[in-house]
Amino acid sequence: MKVKNLLIYMVGAAALVMGFTALAAAQDEAAKQVYDVSAVVSTNVKGVRTFNPPPAGYNPLTATEQENAVYGFPPRPPQEDAVSYSKWAKAMMAAKNRWNGNLKVHDFSSTPAKPAQAPAGASDVSATGPSVGYYYNWSGFVNTNTLTKYSKTSSFYYVVSNFNVPTAQEAFNNYGFETGNICDGLEDIEVNWNGIDGFKDGNALLQGGTLSAVECSGGSTATGYESWIEWYPAYPILGAFGVNPGDDFFVETWDTSATQGYVYLDDETTQTYATYSITSNGGPGLIGNSAEYIVERPCCEDGYYYPLANYVQDFWAPDDVAYTFYENSHGLASVYYPGSTSTATVLAIMVNDADSQNISVPSALGKYGIFFEDENCAYVGGCAL
Repeated sequence: MKVKNLLIYMVGAAALVMGFTALAAAQDEAAKQVYDVSAVVSTNVKGVRTFNPPPAGYNPLTATEQENAVYGFPPRPPQEDAVSYSKWAKAMMAAKNRWNGNLKVHDFSSTPAKPAQAPAGASDVSATGPSVGYYYNWSGFVNTNTLTKYSKTSSFYYVVSNFNVPTAQEAFNNYGFETGNICDGLEDIEVNWNGIDGFKDGNALLQGGTLSAVECSGGSTATGYESWIEWYPAYPILGAFGVNPGDDFFVETWDTSATQGYVYLDDETTQTYATYSITSNGGPGLIGNSAEYIVERPCCEDGYYYPLANYVQDFWAPDDVAYTFYENSHGLASVYYPGSTSTATVLAIMVNDADSQNISVPSALGKYGIFFEDENCAYVGGCAL
């Protein structure tokens, strides 16, 4: 689907030594069942449902976990994790306008990580920090565990992120004395998201986030911005409400079983939000062995990944975190952060199609935050062959 079809969404409308720690009560067991029976509002996409809106004056901060589940408000981080809890609370209080429009079924997808080789001259993997990997489509951080099948006690339960929606540009013209942006006639796309799975096995991926796209043809440029959800491979990217570049955006993705997931989308700047229940639709179920914080270029156009939109820099606020289900009878859950220095955490660097250059590179900002930069072919004509 070309950017012109997104124009209704245009502008205007300290690192951990270990990979995780243990915290109390990452979720309420009864609340999981409430989510599953309360998502009763149909959407225009079979298998995707939403929730009834809360009554006037409803306060998700003082409500119980089960009460919040009735209206689709996402699981809250434990109050012991003061940073994550405060960011969650801020997002809940910004949720004023429940969006219930039709989802847009796109003809492209956010797909599992596709490994690549390190470009020539890339530095060696550090023996003391997170593992480093190179991928054709992903950049970001990935927390992992060793599960090979879904576990009701130790699979990843939910992942939380807060970031600014990137501005999408065509690549800068850095040849000679030329100025401005290259009008390459291609559709360049960047997607920010968090999700569960899709890193180790590539069978299933539950996720949600924002999309920034740009297309230049004949000297005319169009841009498009929207929020979205997906369960790969059962559904492609499903566009939700429009967003604006620079908006503060909160997304929480969680699952209640191997085949049942949820995504909460919250534009804190416009105070617009929505929650979706999404099933595997008969496709592969989750394992819960990875949680991701990713900048990606989706697939596919003529068999290739889309060129990466020139986003320049992208800041993810310091509240990115992932939780497992209860680990033991004491009600403790493992909590993971992108800033972990454990080798079970992967720093993913995106390379171009020719496997010759890095094009999107993340760095950890302490324990919770992430800073992304695009470079090289993202500035000189995109990344398609």
